Amino acid sequence: MIKWKLDKNILLDYRRNNMKICMLSIDFLPNIGGIAAHVYELAKGFVNNGDEVHVITVSTQKRDSFEIIDGIHVHRIYRPDIRLVGSVIYFFSVVSKLRSLISNEKIDVIHTHSILDNMATIFFNVPVIETEHSSGFLENVDKNKKIRFYRFIMNRANHIICPSDELSSYVIQIGINPEKVSYISNGVDTTKFNPEIDGSEIKDKLGIDSTENIVLCPRRLVPKNGVIYLIRSIPYLLPELNVTFLIIGTGPEMEKLKTEVKKLKIRKKIIFLGSVPNREMPKYYSLSSLVVLPSLKEATSISGLEAMATGKPLIGFEIGGIPQIIDDRETGILVTPGREDLLASAMNFLLNNQSEMSLMSEKAYQKVQKEFDWHIVTEKTRDIYENVLKNRK
Repeated sequence: MIKWKLDKNILLDYRRNNMKICMLSIDFLPNIGGIAAHVYELAKGFVNNGDEVHVITVSTQKRDSFEIIDGIHVHRIYRPDIRLVGSVIYFFSVVSKLRSLISNEKIDVIHTHSILDNMATIFFNVPVIETEHSSGFLENVDKNKKIRFYRFIMNRANHIICPSDELSSYVIQIGINPEKVSYISNGVDTTKFNPEIDGSEIKDKLGIDSTENIVLCPRRLVPKNGVIYLIRSIPYLLPELNVTFLIIGTGPEMEKLKTEVKKLKIRKKIIFLGSVPNREMPKYYSLSSLVVLPSLKEATSISGLEAMATGKPLIGFEIGGIPQIIDDRETGILVTPGREDLLASAMNFLLNNQSEMSLMSEKAYQKVQKEFDWHIVTEKTRDIYENVLKNRK
């Protein structure tokens, strides 16, 4: 497995020949999930460097459409809401659009963001890079399911990028050549997320006392994101701590989580905010004392990086890519997965030690600046494009 370590200052001054890049991703704006954010920021970074970027994604309307977002050419393909038939129609529509772009725009490289997107590229002789984000991939490999399918499709790609060491090891485990696999983290826009943001107006809007500690949990409400463990940790908190928990996100577990809150009699301590526009998120990070990531499966969490860029320490379970962003007792605290009592102990420690929390906040911000800015991630990714193209000549 290859790990890319490039000097940011050198990279910003480094100019190469412009490329025409096509990205395939079912998840894209206006969705606000991790993959959508990753694809958008990466595409925007390439555009800012002078490349031409096309993104093929699902239409938000009942028809195909085209728009330009921050210089990114976005081709939206209609997918009928019919379970299997809709997916088949969408697949062949993507193949047709991809054929048109390759022919008319002379695409240099295709970058897919799931194994299913990768399938659409098998008809073309254009270099393919796949980023494997999926927790579903991890689950299937653990269950020894679809291994031959994954191996067949991934072997057709010229290179596989994984946003965590765990994902990289799983890709290699199924039989992909380690020389074709690289770890490149997710990133964060440090011009948008930084310690200068003021979120005090949000506290006023929510009616939270200015002296109250805020613990933020920005997670989609699905089982793998483990929000239930955060809720079950609350009764373990020291009673003298004044804490309000803000949970940002929606998902199928919402009612289950609210039932648990009612059962534990902690309704006054938790506010479920639902979906929050991404442009508002810096303010929510800013008003928080710390951020908790109780996920059971995670790559290099974009939410975690956003929190660190805003100068907030993290508490997270020691799984997946979380240890790659949290240096234990330096930029945050790592906790044994599923241990509500230890999660509460970590929160008790930080909320009772303001000087320690401030030190971790500063180190978290410094780590993001040095390692996870999107400029760095974009250049590392483009370096892989160039190596793949060079090796095909």
